[in-house]
Amino acid sequence: MKKHTLLFVATVLLAGWTSGCSDYLDTVPVDKSSPNTFLKSVEQAKSMLAGIYYCFYDTSPSYITPYTYENMCDNSYNHHTWEFSAEFAKGTQTAASWWAELKWTQNWQAISRANALIRSMALASGISPAESLKIQAEARFLRAWFYFDLVRFYGRVPLVDENSPQENAPREELDKVLEFIRRDTEFAVEHLDHVTGGEVAGKGAALMLRLQIAQYEYDNATVIACARAISELGYDLYHDFRTLFLDTGINDPANREVIFKVNYAADLRSSYQTQLWYNWFSFNTTLEMVDSFFTVNGLPIRPLEADNGASIPADPTYDTDYPFERRDPRLKLSVLCPGDEYRCDGTSRYQAHWQPANWDNKTGFAAKKGADETLQNLNNDGNDKILMRYGEVLLAWAEAENEENGPQGAYEPIDRLRRRVGMITLSESLPRLTQETMRALIRNERRVELFHEGQRWHDIRRWKIAEQVMVDAHGLDVSKLQYYPASGTTSSYWQYEPIVVDKRSFDPNRDYLWPIPLKEINANPLIRDDQNPGY
Repeated sequence: MKKHTLLFVATVLLAGWTSGCSDYLDTVPVDKSSPNTFLKSVEQAKSMLAGIYYCFYDTSPSYITPYTYENMCDNSYNHHTWEFSAEFAKGTQTAASWWAELKWTQNWQAISRANALIRSMALASGISPAESLKIQAEARFLRAWFYFDLVRFYGRVPLVDENSPQENAPREELDKVLEFIRRDTEFAVEHLDHVTGGEVAGKGAALMLRLQIAQYEYDNATVIACARAISELGYDLYHDFRTLFLDTGINDPANREVIFKVNYAADLRSSYQTQLWYNWFSFNTTLEMVDSFFTVNGLPIRPLEADNGASIPADPTYDTDYPFERRDPRLKLSVLCPGDEYRCDGTSRYQAHWQPANWDNKTGFAAKKGADETLQNLNNDGNDKILMRYGEVLLAWAEAENEENGPQGAYEPIDRLRRRVGMITLSESLPRLTQETMRALIRNERRVELFHEGQRWHDIRRWKIAEQVMVDAHGLDVSKLQYYPASGTTSSYWQYEPIVVDKRSFDPNRDYLWPIPLKEINANPLIRDDQNPGY
């Protein structure tokens, strides 16, 4: 199904199916067509599937997930209080926080729709058993996706399947919820076909979800098995890291990296990515993030500490007078640094600008990954959002190999990612890492490779290091970077002076989970006394 078709079906469907999911436990859509009589063809069932996919879309350009999670961790900073991410970085979130309610509501809306479709398939006519299995597998993958998303944010949640009554449910034990998610995922792996392009869920996406669940549960053997199975389906790295995140690369028929994505289309539904990155400056990259990119020699700019007290030594050739030169190529491919040229600002798109020439930039840096400088209209951005890609598979593979079998098997996956961007390989730069130093290296490599893809928030919780890294966020004093030579190169009188841009804190007894929304606590008497600790 092409992106325009999928978007059109979803938009038309939602015109008649919006009231049915106002309550996440109301698993039967209140609709002009009853699910008992609605499903008489594959096309009708796929229309209901499109309604589940529609739940991946954001309610507003400002609330763009999963990218927003970058502003909630140590990678990025958003000073726009009306976009509500800052409180989760500062540790001031409450059960009444806007984001806590939005994510809860959207995920349960998707689960409700999946339950309605799965239940309806048992009563459907005119659909062959083979087609029925595929549709159910796709619906169960989507249900598992949204359930797993709930678990990673809220922990224990109510367990509601297609046969649950329309009444309140208590929060279930986490192992039971995860077992339910695994069953859905296994069903999807067994019955989904392999598809390319990532526009709809296929076997690769189901295997990737199984991998992510195993990673969450520290099941390294399963992570390795899933990574190998995904590789055997033919997925591989796309040749161009910069273009990979642009519409031309994402939808290149030769692209075998994208496993699952959210479709956008010019003149139909805009993603607003370039607007957010370059014009609204809702994502100010932190100095901590920039400093995590190694030098061209494959060494950190300061010692990288391992959890056993050892460290990877700093590169003695790093030049603080030219701090953004001779660095990992992914730095300039992912981040606008002081002196970098860019051409989208919403008003004079064809005039060159140099970072940080914008009144709204607070750190001196901005996100570049996924920004389209050729865009004619910043409000008409057809750039898709990649949710799963093969680069993440390689990182998970390396991490699991190191934990399960030691560092030797972790080198090649990292080497492949570095070769793609012309970076010195890990095998060449640091050939004798221990398991502990390799662990520190891989965690940094994940941060660099997956920057601005919304993964870091989950990683620092999975590794239980959030309280170590969620400290005050720094940037550069932009008042001392205010003159721009015509060439865009760094002026000799620029001063790279770090400043605190955001005061942050992290309570390990509370902040590893989000609060159950106050609205839900008040509405459901079975969870009224079962809020997450600290809220």
